[in-house]
Amino acid sequence: MHGNHHEYPRDKERLFMPPVPSIIIASALFGIFYFIGYLMGFRAFAFTFFPGFILGYLLYGSMHYAIHAWSPPFKWMKGLWRNHHLHHYKNEEHGFGVSSTLWDHVFGTTFNLKKEKEDKEKEKELMF
Repeated sequence: MHGNHHEYPRDKERLFMPPVPSIIIASALFGIFYFIGYLMGFRAFAFTFFPGFILGYLLYGSMHYAIHAWSPPFKWMKGLWRNHHLHHYKNEEHGFGVSSTLWDHVFGTTFNLKKEKEDKEKEKELMF
């Protein structure tokens, strides 16, 4: 499904995972958290951890939507926006960070934003 987003990165309807697969995956994750809690003897684990996990995912998804749908609202966010756009239009193997570039730095997948230039041909190709 994520491949569809990379085929059409400006399609605002492909920025969040569709509801049915989301519910299936969320249910499976809840079951896993419930089972982990059962093994730890903390039966409320799923009911305490799962809401925070889902909230984190929704915040991430909202940030991803914002990056694709709008210009950065603050100047200090421009690098984050550019990093993700380079991920789509320059090299899909770098610039994975959406809400932070921390893990791109850890794994060496960040772009040097001062040296990189967008691939205008690829950007035109991916527009619809």
